[in-house]
Amino acid sequence: MGVKANESTVSAEKMLAATGRHPDAWFSLLDSQNATTWTHTAIARWLHENSDGVDGWWCQSITIRYEQARGMRAPGQKADGTFSAASTRTVRAASSEVFEAAIGEVSESLSAQPDSINAGAKTPNARWKLEGRQRLLLTVTPGLEDRVSLGLTHSGIPDGNGVAPAKDAIAKLLARFDSPVASSPS
Repeated sequence: MGVKANESTVSAEKMLAATGRHPDAWFSLLDSQNATTWTHTAIARWLHENSDGVDGWWCQSITIRYEQARGMRAPGQKADGTFSAASTRTVRAASSEVFEAAIGEVSESLSAQPDSINAGAKTPNARWKLEGRQRLLLTVTPGLEDRVSLGLTHSGIPDGNGVAPAKDAIAKLLARFDSPVASSPS
């Protein structure tokens, strides 16, 4: 499954209702400022400062939609030009046990130990450096009763063609954990 473009996830009608302008009106305004020469951050900041109180989330959404419409960014592409893939799986287990087991599974799969572990965080996490700018982040989020959510995010993927294989690989890693309650690729 490919990454959806912003225009297919946020309708023009919703943007108009929330921001007071249709996407085409925002695009005309940004074009008049020569915003295709700006960075993502500069566009979002300009919108926030010049949009009469439009919420920051909407400024980001307008920016992404504009960048995609003007060929500055592919669907799913981050501001730095890379892509990411993520997947979660909810299991019945104690958070600390799952965290240690997950670190072991990921380390075995990568034939490498994590570069950092933060077991004491509200959401315990571990990070691995992969090839180039690529990284793998493991998170364990305690849930209700005896459930925890395991998350794996592969970031820094250099092009969109690497997203599907990365998503498959992390989903297979998470599938190693018994007693799933639910799982969802993102």
